[in-house]
Amino acid sequence: MEMTDTVLVNPLLTGEERYGVLAGGGVYMPPLGLANLAAFIRQQGYSVKIIDCCALNLSLADSVKTILSCNPKYVGITAATISIAKAAALAKILKEQKPNLKIILGGCHISALSEQTMVVFPQFDIGVIGEGELTVVELLKVLEEKDSLDNVKGIIFREDGILKINEPRPFIENLDILPFPAWDLLPDITKFYRPSCFGFKRLPITSLLTSRGCPMRCTFCSDSPFGKTSRAHSPEYVIEMMKFLHRHYNIKDIMIYDDTFVINKQRLIRLCKLMSKERLNLIWSCNGRIELMTREILKLMKHAGCWAIAYGIESGSQQILDFIQKDIDLAKAYQVLKWTKEEGILTKGYFMIGNLTENKESIRSTLNFILNSDLDLLTLTYFTPLPGSLDYMRANQYGTFNNDWHLLSFHNIVFIPYGLNKKTMHFYRRYLVRRFYLRPKIILKFVKMLFNFRSFKLILLGFFALINFVFLDKITDSK
Repeated sequence: MEMTDTVLVNPLLTGEERYGVLAGGGVYMPPLGLANLAAFIRQQGYSVKIIDCCALNLSLADSVKTILSCNPKYVGITAATISIAKAAALAKILKEQKPNLKIILGGCHISALSEQTMVVFPQFDIGVIGEGELTVVELLKVLEEKDSLDNVKGIIFREDGILKINEPRPFIENLDILPFPAWDLLPDITKFYRPSCFGFKRLPITSLLTSRGCPMRCTFCSDSPFGKTSRAHSPEYVIEMMKFLHRHYNIKDIMIYDDTFVINKQRLIRLCKLMSKERLNLIWSCNGRIELMTREILKLMKHAGCWAIAYGIESGSQQILDFIQKDIDLAKAYQVLKWTKEEGILTKGYFMIGNLTENKESIRSTLNFILNSDLDLLTLTYFTPLPGSLDYMRANQYGTFNNDWHLLSFHNIVFIPYGLNKKTMHFYRRYLVRRFYLRPKIILKFVKMLFNFRSFKLILLGFFALINFVFLDKITDSK
């Protein structure tokens, strides 16, 4: 049987594990981190395959069977904090069936908690910390030559039973040196992945990352994987990626997932002008930042095909926003949402309840903001301390924190601020969502979308998920 140099794996994580009762309305997009890594490995002359156990809905046993059928020399597994236990279970069985197989762990969790993760899960041989492309290719070369790992920057590994952590690898400054993601190594991106019920305007749709790193100060975010410096593909590179997706996969709508897509004003202007000039017959949505938006930028974005912007507002309490260093002024937030709507762009707000200093008054302030602002869509989650963030390190000072890795999903109550309790937080989350979505204008939006035959199933899934959450979801000890 022909060997595969490297098999990259996205371990199974069910919709229920990601989103709880809202699984039917969840987002299931391609693992772009693996696609980027696979493309670079392939470019350097190594054979590589991707097994997305989530998209293929592979059980643990089927995942192991599929991986071993590729006869891999090395297996790379990606894991966020919520999926680290799943990754470890997979690695354990792989080791049992093929003891000499080298298993490499990557992703945001190992980047944030490197030593602790390797101690808890001895089945991982090597951990890749931070960006993976340059590190993994150098690692493969060293492993093939049976050379020492001591000089490979950006890894943690075992040597004679002892953990060793090498010096960090500098981040890639020019992202344009990287090839396009290896979409061809994934399951069909137009069939095995889907947006949320309101996360698209046309089908087929897919996601895109055009930058890495974030210089913002938010205390709830971890900068472990990509650092505090924002680095981006050039506008020309992004345009070519979009053309490729449209030409080869007939993609008509793109979700740009960058945390800092709008941070470089000149790049954003140049990209919007190129999109308008090229007439790509593509529409797109993105994440935006309240403090960076202007009326002029919004006009350019709309003209370039932007139909929706999601803003991470997080709270309607200025006291909370100041504490988490969000650098948002609520008066500016009202204004930017109004501008966005006036330019014909749909607005979405991301909010959390249960922040470190949250109380009933701040939750009511969030409700007032949500109901009185120009928001079309709402995503409301529980505050979750993420490994690598300031809030993860200081959570126990402000409440009780259940640091159970597999529960850190934003949909489980793992942190309870002093003065609140689990029952109160569960009630308020359901109450806020119910007050927002069970309004005539939102219900009418659902009804209008149901007349689009291609989106009928997605809308129905989202609608039933919402009804289940608002009326049937019960709080349990596991939450």
